[in-house]
Amino acid sequence: MKIYLSGKITGDANYRQKFGSMEKELLSYGYVVFNPAILPDGFEYEDYMDLDLLILSRCDAIFLMRDWKNSPGANREYEEAKRLGLRILTEEDLRIRRTLVQLCRDSKRIAEAEDYEEEGKSWADKIIKLSDYVESKIASFNHFLSEEDNLLEVFESFEPELKKFFIEEFISDSDKQIEYDMIDTLHGAEFDEKVRLAQMYSTTAELIELFKGKMDKAA
Repeated sequence: MKIYLSGKITGDANYRQKFGSMEKELLSYGYVVFNPAILPDGFEYEDYMDLDLLILSRCDAIFLMRDWKNSPGANREYEEAKRLGLRILTEEDLRIRRTLVQLCRDSKRIAEAEDYEEEGKSWADKIIKLSDYVESKIASFNHFLSEEDNLLEVFESFEPELKKFFIEEFISDSDKQIEYDMIDTLHGAEFDEKVRLAQMYSTTAELIELFKGKMDKAA
């Protein structure tokens, strides 16, 4: 899927860094991304808009960054995307995916950091392989399906025992760890960190319900 990245540029001194970070994340999920912040300085505002709207018309979707409503240009891009019938994506559409990627990376880091005995090593090896597998599948999502449908396709690709392990040892344990982290950092963490942990905890709970519901139906 070809995505046009839309957000506030004029008046934001850090717009190149902001757009670059989002572009990098979207590329990691397998999207083809056009980042308008890479265009050189020196053109008139309407020249940029003409170029941007032309490229937007060749894309499948527009991705609206958090501050897009504060940008007259991004609002024009949004209206044009609607007129063209393009798919409209926001950061909310990445919420579940971001959480699962973070769980994969955190779980793998923990599994690699410890010097386990034989039984524990078997668990750690499974966590590492599962993390790598899930993250690779996320990078090859069918971008025309919903996040939930893509996640269920990943889940259905597991063997029955691996499905149980995925829920009980991977997702549920992470859920408990996030809750512990939230309590542990309640007084010391920055506001943004508290919000991030709360969002991860909430999203992980959704994942548990999603996958457990699928297991219950299969039982």
